[in-house]
Amino acid sequence: MARDVLPKNMLMRVWWLFALRGVLLLGLAIGFLFHPLAVTVGTVWIIGIFWLVGGIATLLALFVNKEQWGWKLVSGLLSVVVGTWIAFPNSFEQALDNTFRLKTAAAIVWGAFAFVAGVASLIEGFKTKAWGDVALGAFQVFFGIIIMTNLLAAANALPIIVAFIAGIVGIAELYFAYRLWKERKDSDRALG
Repeated sequence: MARDVLPKNMLMRVWWLFALRGVLLLGLAIGFLFHPLAVTVGTVWIIGIFWLVGGIATLLALFVNKEQWGWKLVSGLLSVVVGTWIAFPNSFEQALDNTFRLKTAAAIVWGAFAFVAGVASLIEGFKTKAWGDVALGAFQVFFGIIIMTNLLAAANALPIIVAFIAGIVGIAELYFAYRLWKERKDSDRALG
């Protein structure tokens, strides 16, 4: 993240970028809460465009660097095909179908991650006799199983979860931007 690698005086000059990101994230959160289907379809379209552009860039990179050309070729072609399929559906029904498939895939990844992280916490907790880790691990395994056995509900809950996370991160970004802006004003005043 920019905060971790840029000097503070440079961050103070670009405080408005953090404010802009915060406003955009809050807008996304509000959109997901009040118009989840439209925003989800739009987000899936943007993901398709990213895949398409990323695939083209990967294929073009073959002309510059031929290392691992087989993987780059397969990755680039697959990204172009999937990106085109998602970004340019033949009908609104196909756009909705693409959205549902991507939400379901995200729910599968989410459930699998929760399950695997839970098992890891359980193993570590039992090894170190850290009963908090055991309890957290058991909860994560349970949560992962619930998600994996209720994919439709989990996929439909994703927009609300994304809205919640985007809202929290958006507020944090706005707060960080305000602190940078205030520090810059104080620094400008001190310098005269």
